[in-house]
Amino acid sequence: MSTDTPAGAAADGTEERRIDVALGGHLDGRWPAALDRCVELMREVPGIAHLGRYTNGVCDFALDTDPAPAATGVAGLAPEERQLVDRDVVHVTTDLDAQLRPARSGDLIRVVLHTALGTLFTLQVRREQHLVCVSGPDELPGPLPPREAAARAADVGLSQLANQLREAVSQQPTDYGGWLSVDEVAPDRPDPADAVVQAAGGPRTWAEAESYAGLAATCAGRLGADDLHYAAVCRAGRVEATADLLDDPRLARFFDDITPARRRDFYAMVGQRIDVLLRSLVRAAHPVIGSRVRRLVLDVEEGALYCYPVGLDRYLLGVTLDQHRVWAADEKAAQLSRDLVG
Repeated sequence: MSTDTPAGAAADGTEERRIDVALGGHLDGRWPAALDRCVELMREVPGIAHLGRYTNGVCDFALDTDPAPAATGVAGLAPEERQLVDRDVVHVTTDLDAQLRPARSGDLIRVVLHTALGTLFTLQVRREQHLVCVSGPDELPGPLPPREAAARAADVGLSQLANQLREAVSQQPTDYGGWLSVDEVAPDRPDPADAVVQAAGGPRTWAEAESYAGLAATCAGRLGADDLHYAAVCRAGRVEATADLLDDPRLARFFDDITPARRRDFYAMVGQRIDVLLRSLVRAAHPVIGSRVRRLVLDVEEGALYCYPVGLDRYLLGVTLDQHRVWAADEKAAQLSRDLVG
């Protein structure tokens, strides 16, 4: 890699930050137009410590702030080590994409791994091309990870950046995280239509044993046709309880080429393996953000899957089918995880 170092200042103007740029050798020293947009984002969002673009697993360029947020592991790694982490993350993301394809929900377009030390993002810009980003944590983390200011600012900014890069090569925008259509309406606002479904029998629930019936009921209480459509409480190798709205007529448009039963079975399989999926990503990312996971988001072209720890070796798996409501369902899943922890 070759290196250039432009000067930059923090968005609040209180601290000078240098942005170090490493260019892939295959670019022969040429500064890609996309790099200017990346530098601009890092100046606008001071919480971003690292940002790189990878094509077919090869680093096109990587940007690092100096000084980096002390809370993340980025500060203790050499640039080459950070890029090695990026490549491992891209490899795991590609593998996760393949594992999620049986659901017929499209490509895996965005991954969010949120820990106590920060947040790692991976966005697919084009097929085989990814952005990898590390953002630092809030000074005072809130109870709902999706609402943390540092993670949210990086998430929204990266989504806009990815679409700018797509537009530059005449590609249509992608609704990463549902941010293209966010309306800031509270995701837990009661929906009168939901009351009709509840009166007609409510969500479909299942419990592995009678002792888990309360878990299923708690999950059912947070579901809504406008956001969170499936929830399960899982441990390694088994699912303890589930609740879903997959048979709801209002969601029929999401089952043009797959049945609710097939989708339900697939999510149950993911739930049984959620610890394996999570561990593979944490293993790749832990040098920069540690391993104390707060949430994982696997954002596909048609909806998203969410994983929240809700106890020792116990996880909540949440799903939305609506890409426009990925952000809202994430907050619903966070609220449900808080309910389950008690």
